[in-house]
Amino acid sequence: MRIIRLLLLALLPLLAAAQTGDLPRSTPAAEGISTQAVVRFIDSLLVVPRTHVHHVMVLRHGRVVAEVHPAPFRAQDSHTLYSCSKTFVSLAVGKAIDENRLRLTDRVAAFFPDRLPDTIAANLAAMTVRDLLVMASGITPDWEMRNSHPDWIATWLAKPAKEPGKDFAYDSMSTFLLSAIVQRVTGMTTLQYLQSRFFDAMHITQAEWEESPDGINTGGWGLRVQAETLAKLGLLINGRGKWQGRQLVSEQWIEQATAKQIECAPSTTPPTDGNQGYCYQMWRSKWPGSIRADGALAQYVVMVPEEDLVVVINSLSHRGHDQLACIWNYLMPGLSATALAPEPRWQKRLDRLCATAELPAPKGRKKGSAEKSYTIEAAGQKPLTLTMGADGTVTLLHDGYSLPLAHKQWAYATTPVAPPYNVLAMNRFGGLTSPYTTAGIYAWPSATRFEADVHWVNWVSHRHYSVELRPDHTAHVTITDNLGSKPSCDYEGNY
Repeated sequence: MRIIRLLLLALLPLLAAAQTGDLPRSTPAAEGISTQAVVRFIDSLLVVPRTHVHHVMVLRHGRVVAEVHPAPFRAQDSHTLYSCSKTFVSLAVGKAIDENRLRLTDRVAAFFPDRLPDTIAANLAAMTVRDLLVMASGITPDWEMRNSHPDWIATWLAKPAKEPGKDFAYDSMSTFLLSAIVQRVTGMTTLQYLQSRFFDAMHITQAEWEESPDGINTGGWGLRVQAETLAKLGLLINGRGKWQGRQLVSEQWIEQATAKQIECAPSTTPPTDGNQGYCYQMWRSKWPGSIRADGALAQYVVMVPEEDLVVVINSLSHRGHDQLACIWNYLMPGLSATALAPEPRWQKRLDRLCATAELPAPKGRKKGSAEKSYTIEAAGQKPLTLTMGADGTVTLLHDGYSLPLAHKQWAYATTPVAPPYNVLAMNRFGGLTSPYTTAGIYAWPSATRFEADVHWVNWVSHRHYSVELRPDHTAHVTITDNLGSKPSCDYEGNY
């Protein structure tokens, strides 16, 4: 008995830290969704071109009815959210307003007297918190500014501004300013404030957020959480700010934050998901009554409150709107107001799909088990070394990475070296302390050609290596990042 108690005590920290599997599980039919529709929805997602699906969760009536994490991705892996982060800032702003720390009508300039230009133009003086929330600051977006200026607030406030509150212009720096305002009025970073007001109550223990050079959460991008955390966000919003009987943010704020606040693009027939209007750091979608948190490379939390439905998608995709169309075309027609009869055949297929889904990988031989190493060098390029292990594994050394690769299975490893990332902001990765996890796989499609895929599974990035080793000791190397249409690196070398 004493040994059992000691084992339980040893496990307590792990149990407290665990946050996957928190939400109740059910089946689609029990929650009024056709199981066949769920299968077709997931199948359709997995074949969208130029797309790697990392995590999908479907929830109805507060229960997870389907989830798939295609290998090498796993439920416990965090994911960077890009602009999905913005919706969490909206919650923080709403809570600060609930606590009378902030008002929608507060003037932005008043929060930063130490960062203002010498001459304050009338439009800058008139800009309000609400203007930032609806992306109508009046300042023309400058996506390069954060890459070269260490003081983002002063640099942004010094830019010329048109009349605020009038014209929508999507700008992550508007959300960064909101994050900075939350930090000024609460004395906590936005992440710390969310942790104390939301995350602790919702059992969200695994969250990190990138920071600006002066220690402010980036707001408009950079939050890193698990897919189940996004599911909880969707449930909180569908529940009008209430979590397990506790009102975490006012119902009034959720009503405002999810309502169309400003036109964001000209209307069309048929409508698109990009022109239904912008809310407070969320978007309206084309399905009636639906809203979404939305991030680059297709990070989505889609909420349909009237149907009590939440869909979470994390992916690396250049066809995000095709993914949203999969929800409307395949999943929504399968919803019912009442429970449906079980569909054993389709449920078995769904279970198998969720258990065995895997991202594409190179096909080919292992090429023996002899220990051998190839180092490819070329002028102006970093050396690339392939070391063959006696057990058939390969270690790829390149650009500071040491990447273990296996044949016909994924080899996992942790690294402190940051992954490839298309956000070039100064201090990028600042505020992130967890190591990065890679998963690598390789094959020899021919006697001379080596191919490998590497995913940073607790981030978002992907890199494909293709190496042609010719008998004359010349080599051709092609490296493609994040399913790009063109290689990020393509050169001839010698080995």
